[in-house]
Amino acid sequence: MTEPKHKTEFDVAGPIGAPTIILLHGSSETRQQWTPQTAALSDAFRILAVDLPAHGALANTRFRMGDVVEWLSDLVDKQAGGRAILAGISLGGYVAMEFGALHPEKAKGLVLLSCTAEPTGPGAALFWIATCMMSAAPLGCLAAAKRLAGRILYAPEFAHYLTGYHFRGGAQGIREVLWKSYIEKVRCFPGPILFLNGRRDLPFRSSERRFLAAAPKARLEIIPRAYHVCNLDNPLVVTAAIRDFAESLTSSTA
Repeated sequence: MTEPKHKTEFDVAGPIGAPTIILLHGSSETRQQWTPQTAALSDAFRILAVDLPAHGALANTRFRMGDVVEWLSDLVDKQAGGRAILAGISLGGYVAMEFGALHPEKAKGLVLLSCTAEPTGPGAALFWIATCMMSAAPLGCLAAAKRLAGRILYAPEFAHYLTGYHFRGGAQGIREVLWKSYIEKVRCFPGPILFLNGRRDLPFRSSERRFLAAAPKARLEIIPRAYHVCNLDNPLVVTAAIRDFAESLTSSTA
């Protein structure tokens, strides 16, 4: 097998032919958000870290959930032999849930980080407020607030991975999630699911027990000393959890 040509919308790392993990970033971010996990997991897995539409290299492509899922389906076929593990954080997690519900045969398993808030009913307020802010607030103010939060919350070696300032694109993504039941989507996915939530990410833990109860083959791990961006709050623990999950799927199909 030959090395696939580089695609500007995703980075590839790891041995050809190894089990594939596709990493999906959060709202307004880029694939660089996953840099610590890409580097650590590529020893044993084929890692594809992608830019979602309306973000990064695809900033000029509109985010439409149906189109995103079909684009990922094509990516799985071409780069992963038709089946992959999907790991998504925040917006990326909701994308992974959509993918699992629509293409369960192509998802070996799902790792869902920071996305157990249901965007319907009272929980919709969280998503609606985020959409309004990201759509209407001056971009300079949003960027300054993000840089300040990065300096306060994250160690310097990890803060610089939060390089995404695609706030309008992030708002597009959140609007595509709003008013849909993602508990019903995980209920439709027959494969294994690992939920990872930061212990301090209380807004996005609001429905974690309902998500866990709805998924037929799911388990939950709480990441200590972590908020919403748990893969950078506590990267070693998150990386280890993803590795253990992926190895369990690989050994079960060996």
